[in-house]
Amino acid sequence: MTVTRGSDDFIPMKQFQTFYWPAFKKLVMTLIERGATPCIFLEGTFTSRLEYLLEFPKGKLCVRLNKTDIFKAKEILKDHICIEGNVPSSLLQVGTVDEVKDYCRKLIDVVGKGGGYILGPRSSTDEVKPENLKAMIEFTKEYGRY
Repeated sequence: MTVTRGSDDFIPMKQFQTFYWPAFKKLVMTLIERGATPCIFLEGTFTSRLEYLLEFPKGKLCVRLNKTDIFKAKEILKDHICIEGNVPSSLLQVGTVDEVKDYCRKLIDVVGKGGGYILGPRSSTDEVKPENLKAMIEFTKEYGRY
């Protein structure tokens, strides 16, 4: 499920709290109650709203982060929900293989500490350098084991 309208840069916090969050929470809770484990792509920036995700039951949600500060997300969410993503498409497009590996290492070491992390791109991998995408995948297979 892709969520774009709840981002920090789209809707002010008061409107988020009043209009957006109650309906979104009800939708996600219904999915969880029916046995699903929703995997939600939080497109844009969700950094100021991370605490809201703690309202969902522990271990019942996965969020893929786009522009959200993934290190802050790990600090707040800890092992409450699974975190996915955050390798910048720009890095995969114009970076070097070594830069990709270094960034992936940092994500695995910090966000992957204690489990609950799936390394992946922030968003689309259109027009990335094939060697960088391959480096991200292969490095993660070798270095990113729990």
